[in-house]
Amino acid sequence: MILIRVALLVSVVLLRPAIAEDASPDKLAAKYPLAVAVQAESLYVVDLDLPGVWSVKGEQRELFVLGSKFLRKPMNRPRCVAIHPEAGILVGDSATREVYHIAGKDAEPKPLCNAHLGIAMAIAVAPDKKHFYVGDAEKRATFRVSILGGDPELVARVNARGLAFDDQGTLWAVTPDDAAIHKIDVAANTSEAVVTGRPYQYPNGLVWAGDHGFVTDGYGKSIWKFTADGKTEKWFEGEPLVGPVGIAIDDKNVYVADPKKLKVFAFDRETKNASEKF
Repeated sequence: MILIRVALLVSVVLLRPAIAEDASPDKLAAKYPLAVAVQAESLYVVDLDLPGVWSVKGEQRELFVLGSKFLRKPMNRPRCVAIHPEAGILVGDSATREVYHIAGKDAEPKPLCNAHLGIAMAIAVAPDKKHFYVGDAEKRATFRVSILGGDPELVARVNARGLAFDDQGTLWAVTPDDAAIHKIDVAANTSEAVVTGRPYQYPNGLVWAGDHGFVTDGYGKSIWKFTADGKTEKWFEGEPLVGPVGIAIDDKNVYVADPKKLKVFAFDRETKNASEKF
């Protein structure tokens, strides 16, 4: 009888999710910072393996939201992030086939897509702030969703891993396919390949910056620059980058999440000097 009780106790300890100790915010460490978004002086960093999202302002870093440790529960596998036009952030979660609105720190994730997505890899909010667009790696397509929530609507058969709008309202997408860069007319639901021939080894994220875009190349350990007429060139290569994925931009810096380094770097847009932000 004693042996049975001991065996049961051991099995409970081994099977119990190890979250009681690890989930304390002051004890958590970065596990796999995959994506980044910027608003004013704050960064929001998606951590795939934590799982959750960090907020960073200056030297201060805190947990914005902690995802579930359980498969198919909200925020178990967060992969992309964008700033919500009203408050908080939008986060794509492949574990639940959703995009969530998280209105504030520790707020309950609000599902917006009725679990009708596959693997959300990129999110871009439309200039009208009434819709957001999602690149779905499972369905190899880009979808439109009301900012209030609803079923996703197919826009283009573009396997977007990064999405960004330019000042004219054109949606730009980067894919891992031969046609690496597409421009999407969201009003007409049409797309056009702009950069072809696989110039990037493994592109991940995309941002737009006035008259050009930037793309992260994970295998190439680099950041590329491209223009609307299809010209592309390396903008930065090598250290401190090892496997850049997520990318965001403001007036001064290009921010890049590198999960292999467990860091987010800020690259000055003029000097290209890099500094750690996370």
